[in-house]
Amino acid sequence: MTIVLNTLADVSSDRISALIPDKEAEIINTSDMKIAHCIGCNQCWLKSPGVCAIKDDYETIIKKLVSADNLWIVSDTHFGFLDHRGKKLADRLVPLLTMYIEFRGGWLRHQLRYRALNIGVIYQGDGNHEFLEEWCERASQNLGGHSLGAIAMDDSDKSFTQDTVRKSVPEVQPMKHVVIINGSPRTRQHSNTDKIIQSFVKGFDETGLTYDLYSLSSRKEWAAAYDAFLANDHIIIALPLYVECAPSLLLEFIETLPTVRPRSANLSFILHGGFEEGHQLRLGERFLQMISESLGCTYGGTLVRGGTFLIRMKEDKKMEKQLEKLISSFAYMGRSFAHHGNFQTKEAKKFTGPERYPWLLRQIVGILLRKVVNKNFERFAQQWGCTSPLDKKVYE
Repeated sequence: MTIVLNTLADVSSDRISALIPDKEAEIINTSDMKIAHCIGCNQCWLKSPGVCAIKDDYETIIKKLVSADNLWIVSDTHFGFLDHRGKKLADRLVPLLTMYIEFRGGWLRHQLRYRALNIGVIYQGDGNHEFLEEWCERASQNLGGHSLGAIAMDDSDKSFTQDTVRKSVPEVQPMKHVVIINGSPRTRQHSNTDKIIQSFVKGFDETGLTYDLYSLSSRKEWAAAYDAFLANDHIIIALPLYVECAPSLLLEFIETLPTVRPRSANLSFILHGGFEEGHQLRLGERFLQMISESLGCTYGGTLVRGGTFLIRMKEDKKMEKQLEKLISSFAYMGRSFAHHGNFQTKEAKKFTGPERYPWLLRQIVGILLRKVVNKNFERFAQQWGCTSPLDKKVYE
């Protein structure tokens, strides 16, 4: 069974059918459907396993996908990648996975709730074909399947190619002020990204560097964030990895930013994710490199760190010391940024931690996942009031 999710109101089903091998595919036009951004609340993993907390039209799509073999996302592109409408559909796939973690094909992955799902992209606009192909590979790995590839809807040469990104230059004058934008869709109260930022800015204290913080989870802050982005010389966007790239909410924000600035700015990023290994975040890092110059900015590097999912469980007494150590480590990088003005430093590279576990360590970690980590997730779920098995197949 093949499902096609079409976000393009002006593209006919016949045109899409001509591009894919399965002529019996069910094409769902989503442009008129009410579909919200994933907010990263984790309820579909820890409170109501398999059921999204957001009640909108996407639930009808999930019910179809549990029986599907193939998924195609038809989308416009922006900055070489899916636009926010296409990425939104990918972000909401999370209920198809469980909270449990395992090694699959040498990668840390969440266990499947249902069957494997193969993913492909049909795109129009200035898509970076190579990047989209790799995203399909990684997104499919998440769902236990294989990539269906990326297909351009026309033959015109619109490919987004950005082989070089302007590197940051050493700061001649000390920074005085930096704008920080929290690109997580999770509300500030429950945001791991916000906790990371709050620790990071503690490192500013000894240098006198000031900052303004805007959270995109609150639409009321968007206008001020726009103005601050255009008016300031030093900007940091902090974000969690969502389905191998930026969250769709952040994509929506940056898609509406002017690409011409009054003057250039230094744009840096803090990118974090749940899995420990650095290689899990590298595709997301590449995307952040791609967008900097398109936004009229100089790339100031990306601070990459995995293993941050459990920050959400900071109040858990058994993990309090471990998580406090992780969170407080960002203050050190705040001091480093205040002195250097970017993340293109030895400290930033070292901060990422292990790029990839060696074979023997993967075996040990695999045992810990089964014996300790996944049991901890069950304990967290009980604290959240969950009474269902975490791998419950709700729609089967």
